[in-house]
Amino acid sequence: MTTMMKTLTEAVRIATGIPDAMPRPGQATLTEHIEEAIKTTGHVVGVAPTGLGKSLSLLAPAMVAAAELGQRTIISTESLSLQAQIMDKDAPNAAAACEKVTGTRPDVALLKGFSNYLCLAAVRDTAEALTGTAGARLTKPELRTKLAGLKKTGYAQLDGRSFDLAKGVPLLTWALSLRDDDPGDKQSYEGDLTNELWGAVSVGPSECIGDTCPLFDYCKPKKARAKAAEADIVVTNHSMLAVQAAKGVPVLVGNKNLGEFHIIMVDEAHALPENVRNAGASEVSVSSVTSLARSITRVLDEFEPRVERLVKEGKALALELNDELAALGRGTKPGEVRKVTENEDPVENTGDMMIAWAKSVKGALEVPSSSSNTKIRLAAKRLTGRMDTFIANISAVKLHKTGVARWIEMKNPPKDARNQTPYWVASSSPVNVGGMLLANLWTAPELPDEEDPVAQAMKEAGEPVEEEAGTYPMTVIAVSATLPGRFGYQAGMSAENVNYPSPFDKAYGSSLLYIPKLAGAELQELYPGWAPGRRARFDARLHEGWAARKNVELVEAAHGRALILSAKSSSGERYARELRAAAKGRWKVYSQWDGQSTRYLMSAWRDDEHAVLVGTKSLMTGVDAPGRTCSLVTVDRIPRQAGNPVGDARVEALMEALQTDKWSADRLVYVAEAALLLEQAAGRLIRSMGDVGMFAVLDPRFLKTGPVSYPEMTRRVYKKAVERFLRVTTSHKAAVEFLETISESDMGLAA
Repeated sequence: MTTMMKTLTEAVRIATGIPDAMPRPGQATLTEHIEEAIKTTGHVVGVAPTGLGKSLSLLAPAMVAAAELGQRTIISTESLSLQAQIMDKDAPNAAAACEKVTGTRPDVALLKGFSNYLCLAAVRDTAEALTGTAGARLTKPELRTKLAGLKKTGYAQLDGRSFDLAKGVPLLTWALSLRDDDPGDKQSYEGDLTNELWGAVSVGPSECIGDTCPLFDYCKPKKARAKAAEADIVVTNHSMLAVQAAKGVPVLVGNKNLGEFHIIMVDEAHALPENVRNAGASEVSVSSVTSLARSITRVLDEFEPRVERLVKEGKALALELNDELAALGRGTKPGEVRKVTENEDPVENTGDMMIAWAKSVKGALEVPSSSSNTKIRLAAKRLTGRMDTFIANISAVKLHKTGVARWIEMKNPPKDARNQTPYWVASSSPVNVGGMLLANLWTAPELPDEEDPVAQAMKEAGEPVEEEAGTYPMTVIAVSATLPGRFGYQAGMSAENVNYPSPFDKAYGSSLLYIPKLAGAELQELYPGWAPGRRARFDARLHEGWAARKNVELVEAAHGRALILSAKSSSGERYARELRAAAKGRWKVYSQWDGQSTRYLMSAWRDDEHAVLVGTKSLMTGVDAPGRTCSLVTVDRIPRQAGNPVGDARVEALMEALQTDKWSADRLVYVAEAALLLEQAAGRLIRSMGDVGMFAVLDPRFLKTGPVSYPEMTRRVYKKAVERFLRVTTSHKAAVEFLETISESDMGLAA
């Protein structure tokens, strides 16, 4: 048995408390494959089902690689719950196992994006602005006392923006109560939080004033990075990887402050490509330009002629931009997008003028950026960073680049905006991100040796030192419970999918898949006037009403205990309303539209066995509620994404690369991703070996028979997503009886 396998075995025994426990078969095989990849600097793409124990399969090899090979590892995951599980549970167990086997205990550190941590200077400035104590330099206890005296309802105005006192004061009080060794990250805060509030107490890396900040010694992001630089294993999130891949910025790999890494392990790897596309996306609109123009007066004196001129120029450019985009989009219907062709420049008339304007604003910010007033300096840095991003966004939408989709569309302002006039937006996003991942993450630059005596002597003598760094390949491991076919191609990896056995096969075998078959009145309800031999059309509005009633009937049979998922937000809101009306207080119904944080909703639902949680696509992943709380999962219809410029561009790229037709390429993009999401939704049902329940797909088109059905090749892709269910019914009566049976069983096991 190799050292890595010994470490995995010991970690399993520590984790389970069973002295003679052994790794699960799939867990052991995955570890063997990772060990071979580390030896050969290779790649592994693993479909590792829930319950396999993949965290220990990742951690055991990473620990031994650190202890015996001196190799450092980045482990990235998508969900906060998995990050917490790794740091609080799995990593300590794996480290203890490694120490027992090798005599060395590697260090593990958590590193999140810069703006995920509090900026203590921003906290102090916000608290002083609220309490009217700017410049008084009160101590933290004194500021907390002042905050306690504020009213706890309503809104205050801070730099022209509304500040929610009910949620914001507790946030500031928490931030001012932290100890020096507390992480001070966004996820540590247990109160209700919005992005706007967090923005008032944090800054991005381009906005930080660095060692000129009077609170630099206490800086939370700096402390987190210092710990990561010393660690053998750094646990992070996909957003960090995505920024590096999309923008080529050495956030992790090739970062001189963090040091060299040799292995990247990506858990929940299915989400990484979309994260990269989002990180590389750019947007320019009248709204963004107007917002920047207004922000100028929050930093500079609006009565100065130069500042007044810059504000006016910005607002005028915003209107000109909207007119230019409107002309290009003439004839585009509401809700549609207008693709920008290779030879078109959507900002041909305004782009260069907007870049020149942004550079002028940056020039005006040079003086306040070096102000002795920390608040002014911080605000100036923040606006300078926003201007840099704005310039980059203009360049991205202006010029055609291979592998990047560009389009324009009309958007509606947020509901709380004063001006409700729709406006035009120019956008761009990378399409195929495999090349970005390969170039910017899977290949690492060699960092210069800072202790090289020759280089040091040349620098001291004033001689130029050539620092043309070479590169080296990383060992890359990508795993997830669900992965699309050809994931390696999508992610720039040289490996095919390997499927590992699931420990939950018995639980899936005891559970039931329900796909309703329409007959009689239900046929006419969904397809009015239909008769055999006639063509029918799927009507989403009629389906929504029918699905709402089905959900109520199924939840009644399950006595609550359900996760209700919808393809559209508007449908989900309706389901929540009708379920509440039907429940009549017998069980609580939580929904994503209640105004509570997802973390709160998940916790409240999980702790109440009979509660119902209603949500949309974001709850099809990351929801973990083993036991009877989640005995029923319903999906109203297969969650295929509507056609969009990025997806369409991916389809076109595959058509060219594979020399195939549009429909075949469409199945590799839109259908494959819908199937992946469907499989993930089904995975919410079985979270432990003792779980049993029903997964209902309330989409009659899934069946081969009926007035409307999916094309056979598409249907086969969707069927594969739910193939783990061995028991299938199309009978509503059988579905209700099954739910009633497991609801009445003390153990929640089917008879």
